[in-house]
Amino acid sequence: MERYETKAVVKLLVKYPLGTGYPLVMKTVADMYKSVSQQGEVVSFTCDATGVGTVPASMLQEVLPDVRIEAYIFTNQRKRELVGKVKIMHSFGRLKFAVRRGEEVYNRTLHELITEMKQVQAKVIREDSNNPEIEIFKTGQHDDLFTALALAVKDIRFEEGWNELVGFIEDKTWAKSPLTSNPPPEVLFF
Repeated sequence: MERYETKAVVKLLVKYPLGTGYPLVMKTVADMYKSVSQQGEVVSFTCDATGVGTVPASMLQEVLPDVRIEAYIFTNQRKRELVGKVKIMHSFGRLKFAVRRGEEVYNRTLHELITEMKQVQAKVIREDSNNPEIEIFKTGQHDDLFTALALAVKDIRFEEGWNELVGFIEDKTWAKSPLTSNPPPEVLFF
């Protein structure tokens, strides 16, 4: 992910087959870090520690001792916040994806990411104007690429205030409730 003016651009996607060992993943990440850090600043790495714990983050910290590595545990609230952030960034044109002509693997992975973005949904499970409960769920088999994207945008901040972004797009995704009319959950993307 690279920040370019008022946009965050996804420039690199790597997806490993399920069951790929950590040593190969760590070597690839270290090689990418060395390559990217020569071109610009790498702020940090965030590892999903929800199911596997902090072992992958600790292993990456050993490989890259001078880099800030964060082991991030998803809670329901954190997942809602990051899904919302990705949705807002994408809706306002702040999240872009580089397309690489002739790079079949990258473009196929990008297509998989966009499919995962379409499959992440939300529904209101408790209506309360002060504290609504919103459940985030997926309709597909995997959301690993989406999770990686959410972690990549986690620390991105834009200069504009929230008030400058509110009001351009009427979004009623969060206002609809299956408790009152039982509609199917709204798709968050596209």
